[in-house]
Amino acid sequence: MRWLILLLLLGLVGAVAKSGCHVREFYGIAYTVHNPTERHQEMVAWLDRNAPYCKASDYMVIWNNLAEWAGTADSTQIRAKVVHGYKDALEREKK
Repeated sequence: MRWLILLLLLGLVGAVAKSGCHVREFYGIAYTVHNPTERHQEMVAWLDRNAPYCKASDYMVIWNNLAEWAGTADSTQIRAKVVHGYKDALEREKK
């Protein structure tokens, strides 16, 4: 019985962890993926995956640090996704 409760709790923790916008994950991509092409792809994928969960303030942190975090992987595609996500987050927060 204890194992069942433990497994359920761990499952809930995993589900909650996957449905949030954690800017530190984006930051982590910057410092763990050294190939600029791979870093670019992972950053774009992260933005696509986490866009519905990020707040406007999260996007501001990403925007203000993007040049440092993305480095040579920085692109108009990533910048456009951040701007678009920021606008969507503002709309969500107005409701």
